Amino acid sequence: MYMKYNENEFDVCLFENLEMFLKNSSWKWGYKSATYMFSRSIPHWSIVFGGVSKPNQEYYDCEDELNGIIKNIWIFLKEKYFQEDILVRCYANGITKGIDQKIHTDDNHSDSKTCIVYVNKEWNVDWGGETIIWNRDKRQIIHSYLPKYNSVLIIPGNCYHGVRPVSGYCDDLRITLMFKTRKK
Repeated sequence: MYMKYNENEFDVCLFENLEMFLKNSSWKWGYKSATYMFSRSIPHWSIVFGGVSKPNQEYYDCEDELNGIIKNIWIFLKEKYFQEDILVRCYANGITKGIDQKIHTDDNHSDSKTCIVYVNKEWNVDWGGETIIWNRDKRQIIHSYLPKYNSVLIIPGNCYHGVRPVSGYCDDLRITLMFKTRKK
């Protein structure tokens, strides 16, 4: 299984601008992750920047839908990791305490990838919110990643993963910027 995790991925100034942009953006409540993949999905905060969001729609390259700082982040990632891929979805997730997320896959295609960019400048280990990667049987955790500032996690779109709940000790929004890709 191809996985990549890098810390201090982006230029500090660029990443500070991303954090400020996302923290000051208008978030929408009620987004449900991949509702077509399971019967119940808990809503959370989100901002959709591009791509299909409904089941049975054809995938297309949504790179032209991006602009500003989000486009700059994508250009950097594409040149480094996704030269052979198209961008099919891009959005930000916001999770607060009390929101659980199911273990899921993002895409059934073997050539798909999910790129998670962790945005919170400060994150205490006691706040939880780890991204958990599971084996195919969903019986064993094979990796766990705290949402560390300016880090990137790339996983196959068809691997099982989820987010551990944010603890009651946290009064902040856990922010991730998501890029979903497929081979051209």
